[in-house]
Amino acid sequence: MHWELLSKAIDDPELAVVIDNYGVDGLTPQKRRQYMYANLWYINAFHKYEAGLLDQRALFSALRELFQSEHIREYWEVTRPHRASLDPASSEAEVGRMAEALFQEIEAASDTEEWWVVGEAPSE
Repeated sequence: MHWELLSKAIDDPELAVVIDNYGVDGLTPQKRRQYMYANLWYINAFHKYEAGLLDQRALFSALRELFQSEHIREYWEVTRPHRASLDPASSEAEVGRMAEALFQEIEAASDTEEWWVVGEAPSE
C-alpha cells in the first residue's frame, strides 16, 4: 500500500502536496519527488530486513550503498524529525539509529573514496 500511495504522489505533483511533510520552505516539485523516491528505497531495504530477506549486516551494507547518493543523504537529513517521533523500542527506530550512525560516519569521512569501508557493520 505504501508503494502504491507514494507512487501516485511521485507521478502527480498535485497529489504529492497532500503529503508534503518535509518542512522545507520552497520545496520544488522535483525535489519533493526525489525525497519520495528516496523514501521508497529506504523503506524497501527496511522491509527486506523485516521480512528476513536481509540480516543486519546485509541491511547495513545496503544502507551504506544508498547513502552514497547525495539525494538519499539530503532526504535523510530532512526526515530526521520524522524518525525522532518513532517509538524508541520499535524495529523501525532501531534501524533508524543504526542508519543514522552510519550516515554520520559517512559524512565525517566524506573525503575518502573508499566508501565501502566506512562504518562497522553490526554483529548479530
